[in-house]
Amino acid sequence: MKKVLFTAALFFAACTASAQVNVVKEAKSAKSDPAKAAKILEPALTDPTTASDPETWKLAGDLQKDIYDAENMKLYLPGGQADTATLYSSLGKMFEFYIQADAAEQAKVKAGELKKAKLRDKLAKTLAAIRPNLTNAGSDAYNANNYEKALKFFGLFVDASTEPLFSGIDAIKNDTLTPLIANYAALAANTMENKAATVKYAEIGKKHPGEGYRSLMCLAEIYGKGENPDSTKWLASIQEGVQKFPTQEYFIGNLMDYYIQKGKVDDALAQIEGVLAQNSTPYFLYVKGVLQYEKKDYDASIATMNEIIAKGGEFVPEAYSKIGDCYFFPAQQIVEENAQLSVDDPKYVANDSKIKELYEKAKPNYEKAKELAADKRQLWGQYLMNIYWKLNKAEYEALEKELGY
Repeated sequence: MKKVLFTAALFFAACTASAQVNVVKEAKSAKSDPAKAAKILEPALTDPTTASDPETWKLAGDLQKDIYDAENMKLYLPGGQADTATLYSSLGKMFEFYIQADAAEQAKVKAGELKKAKLRDKLAKTLAAIRPNLTNAGSDAYNANNYEKALKFFGLFVDASTEPLFSGIDAIKNDTLTPLIANYAALAANTMENKAATVKYAEIGKKHPGEGYRSLMCLAEIYGKGENPDSTKWLASIQEGVQKFPTQEYFIGNLMDYYIQKGKVDDALAQIEGVLAQNSTPYFLYVKGVLQYEKKDYDASIATMNEIIAKGGEFVPEAYSKIGDCYFFPAQQIVEENAQLSVDDPKYVANDSKIKELYEKAKPNYEKAKELAADKRQLWGQYLMNIYWKLNKAEYEALEKELGY
């Protein structure tokens, strides 16, 4: 009985193999209609019998090349309009199928089934000529918010630099565009929260001297969020960003926040002074002033904020608001102290006078921030409400109405 079953199994396998061979033959006979032929060939790409044959994959790639060439030709005809969806789809498939054809042929050479590989040079040259179009395909997909397709096309472009098929083409192995495009592959992957792909492409993209900051931002985000954030790798990405891209505010801002949270304000101040020595922007000055504020060196913070105001431009409303903070929050500490005292206590009266004095100094700065940035209520809203409540009830009521409370 077992022998009969075994024989039947062999017969079935032979029939299946024969069927897939017939599929390949049918696809070849339908090559005049490459889209139809590609559909016919699909089962042969998953059946072990035919999927191990490099010629199956080459045929699949050839059919996609025919589809691609037909659509691409329309771009050069007067009034011609190509179906870009079909154009880019066939481009991607052509890359995948030709790469698979090469891999299958190399496997047969290694196994001794073939004496010599014949396909690599021709396939590599064919794909090398149209590889730049992968960036167009990726850009179109990215702009359409189709990040999965964008990742596929950008990834194919980047992966070519290490793909064995292109090992003989120095222009691809050493392509200076590869790190640039890797940045966009990382952005697409990060948008999809695909951690593995983000890390893979960001590690390549961060090497680009101009755009590498994008990849380092992606690495910081991917390591800093999720169920299992990696604070060590997050910090390493931020520090690398500060070192390589000192003009990018993202890295400095995050590093300063980290130092503040860890109580390392002096370290942060030393770092920001080094940055300012190279690039004295309003933002970096503002960071310095905030750090001085966090250190409770209010006079120094006010001096730095006044420097920003004197220069004009960016962060002037924020500078006025932070000067207000230098008076308002010390006053709040006294408010908390008075909450523990009796109103008859002489210290309560002295404290109350000090609160009013500090509020009077904070008030014009918050009002200036309001004048310059009425839409940024976080800079002045609640602070002025507290101050007006204490100093002038009419102003309090007017602001309360203005804010819609």
